[in-house]
Amino acid sequence: MSPDNAALVMSYNPYLVALSFAIATLASYAALDLAGRVTATGGAIRMAWLSGGSCAMGMGIWAMHYIGMLACSLPVAVGYNWPTVVVSLLCAIFASGVALFVVSRQQMTWVDITLGSVVMGGGIAAMHYVGMSAMRLPAICRYSVPLVVLSVVLAVVISLVALWLAFTLRRDRQRDSSKKMASAVVMGAAIPVMHYTGMAAATFLPSHTLPNLTHAVSISTLGITGISLVTLFVLGMTMLTSVVDRRFAGEALKLKSSEQHYRQLVESAQVVLWRRDPHSSTFNFVNSEAESLFGYPLKDWLTERTFWKDHIHPDDRGMAESCCAQAVLDGQPQQFEHRMTAANGGILSLRTCVRVAAQADGKQELFGVMVDISARKQVQEAVAANRAKSEFLANMSHELRTPMNGILGMTELVLETELSVTQRNDLSEVKSCAEALLSLLNDVLDFSKIDTGKISLDPQPFGLHQVIADCIEALSLRAHQKQIELAFAVAAEVPEQLIGDAGRLRQILLNLIGNAIKFTEHGEVAVGLTRVPQADCLVIRFTVRDSGIGIPAEKLTKIFLPFEQADNSATRVHGGTGLGLSISKRLVELMHGRIWVESEVGVGSSFCFTAKFDSTA
Repeated sequence: MSPDNAALVMSYNPYLVALSFAIATLASYAALDLAGRVTATGGAIRMAWLSGGSCAMGMGIWAMHYIGMLACSLPVAVGYNWPTVVVSLLCAIFASGVALFVVSRQQMTWVDITLGSVVMGGGIAAMHYVGMSAMRLPAICRYSVPLVVLSVVLAVVISLVALWLAFTLRRDRQRDSSKKMASAVVMGAAIPVMHYTGMAAATFLPSHTLPNLTHAVSISTLGITGISLVTLFVLGMTMLTSVVDRRFAGEALKLKSSEQHYRQLVESAQVVLWRRDPHSSTFNFVNSEAESLFGYPLKDWLTERTFWKDHIHPDDRGMAESCCAQAVLDGQPQQFEHRMTAANGGILSLRTCVRVAAQADGKQELFGVMVDISARKQVQEAVAANRAKSEFLANMSHELRTPMNGILGMTELVLETELSVTQRNDLSEVKSCAEALLSLLNDVLDFSKIDTGKISLDPQPFGLHQVIADCIEALSLRAHQKQIELAFAVAAEVPEQLIGDAGRLRQILLNLIGNAIKFTEHGEVAVGLTRVPQADCLVIRFTVRDSGIGIPAEKLTKIFLPFEQADNSATRVHGGTGLGLSISKRLVELMHGRIWVESEVGVGSSFCFTAKFDSTA
């Protein structure tokens, strides 16, 4: 190559090179930021962000390219064909649009990222070489094919890395953007590498042929400054808009989330919520619980002017309207109970609370909360009826027992006179039936008194051994008639003298021992007393063990319930009211103890209970 044909020497302005790297970094950060905004939006807004972001990002990449070209100095005058420059800018915008479109998708496969990086890298390479073709200078440009290929490969690889980083960081919500900034620096350093590799691929040879200067413009220092400032302004405004949009989007998301939570709370509440104009009966809102509870479609509540009033029970309608009017008049909440008719014809009992509240526009609305208390009402009515029954029986205790005691007394007096055998047998049967009836009355009346809380203990000093002996003596005849051995044993540590209700203790023992004899056909019934170690009180454990028929395991938890027996079948051979064990359980609880049973069918049962006493010592 002769000296005249020696390649023109290229030199680079280090300040412009640094500026190109800075613009590339800023454009990369903008790309990472824009990826998140395009992903977070949808519809027309997404298209607007995609278009605007493509232009801003493309302009940043293009500005980096041209600042890099202007950083290169040649010993000849260089002009630029502005239509070709515009085409290079369009290539940069196209490459940016492809990049934002790929990373804004919900899912990105390796096929997507590969195709996207090839298109984006090709667009950047096209921008570079189209931009270089815009140069107008008295020289011929020759390219090194290996370096051109390397520059294109670098453009594709850099695009692939950029797309992966943008897709990965697009949903990064960290308050500090350290990851995004580090990625922008990496991308900002990589993109100019491709540019300067492409510049290194070009060699300019002097030419005596004058270039075509049509549409050619020269770039001065002022032009460089203008391109830089405009680019920085566009990128800065883009990022500022992104920040503002993200802030508003965050507030809108919080508001939407709050509204959704409020709606979910309203719709999931197991109460009927409504609101209406204070001077109208038409509802403005009612939650879905109204339809679930009453069965009427929600549109009926919202369209029929007198829907609520028409479905309130006629006896409660005046009170409901009066309470609503009072809430509007004095501004204080009102609460009342009323009945409403459901779609299936049933009557529901409700408790409603109404109050007036001001809206954002200054208007007032009447808010109401209706709670279904039908089940509670039914329970209250049942409890009241049961309590009335128990109180009636408890109050009738004297009136019922007095005639029965009179019958027994007069029967015993007649039995003491001279009677025929037939008369004596008949009166003995009358006495037996009267005693059975009196026992039944005592059980029912005691249960009623316990149920209404009208029974209490009467603690007095008593001899424990004497109480046990009295119970054994009272039941010994029945045991002897069935040829059952009846015994008791008291442990040495059990005191003889105690303070407690001897009458109620005797009632419990007679019930348990009597049941043991009743359900035992052979063998024995044994009563045992031991002391339960307690540091602060005196507790005695009583055990009544028999060798009777036993109790099935599934019945063990039921026999202490009122009117329950181990055998409820119609063919059972053992009688009773089923109240004895229930009464015993209540009395044991009054004595601050507990009662339980251990049993095996065919082997026998052991009824145990504890009771708390005071010591006379």
